[in-house]
Amino acid sequence: MHTGPLGSTIHVLHADAGTITELAAIDWNRWFPRVCLDPVLGLVTLMTPSRLHEDLGEIFAHIVHGAASAFTGASKDLRHTRLRGRNDPPGTGMEPDCAFYLGARARDYCAALAEGEAAADAFLERTPLDLVVEAEITSFDQGKIARYAEMGVGELWRLHGRKGTRELRVEFLALQPGAPPRPLSASRVLDGLTPDDVREAAASVRLAVNIEERTEAVARVVRRRRRASVRVREEEQPYAVRSG
Repeated sequence: MHTGPLGSTIHVLHADAGTITELAAIDWNRWFPRVCLDPVLGLVTLMTPSRLHEDLGEIFAHIVHGAASAFTGASKDLRHTRLRGRNDPPGTGMEPDCAFYLGARARDYCAALAEGEAAADAFLERTPLDLVVEAEITSFDQGKIARYAEMGVGELWRLHGRKGTRELRVEFLALQPGAPPRPLSASRVLDGLTPDDVREAAASVRLAVNIEERTEAVARVVRRRRRASVRVREEEQPYAVRSG
């Protein structure tokens, strides 16, 4: 057992794939809010998130929903859903802090969900997620990033922080199967939103006292990013086109 940088309690066990498959029959979520059973890496990770860890998950879900409403028109949060590869045994997989379908995929997932849980599960199995957010990735679960890439997740937001401080670093990574993660200066799935934008929004959302203030904190950053994007597009156009 060890304590993560955000104060979460983390138990890590090593086991072979067959043992992990047997362990998957146990409902670990009865005792631990966050569970990772990874037969590929041979790891069982059981986490009790700290209050700060949980707060960050809620804050970033709010930020993604607000930005997605403006940029893609739709989002669906699959937080606490266990994600697994197509060939992974039932009951295994990882539970990210936040996981999202955006735009058309969000609408399609909700349409599948309306048909029933089986249809939603089938959609999730065949359709990669657009965005995953993870806080407190420790040395024990660095392999999560590669596993998300193998599952077809396009983008990962990684949060670095430390309990007892206001330090928060946000890193955007582009994922591709079989390739190392590539740092991004701006999001590819949320119209150029930057890590600085997200960090600013997170600080404001965390101190907001009602839903209106939380929504405005995100909207303020989105409006500024949209204005900046318009300026960049105008500057990239030939002078003759701009002048009409």
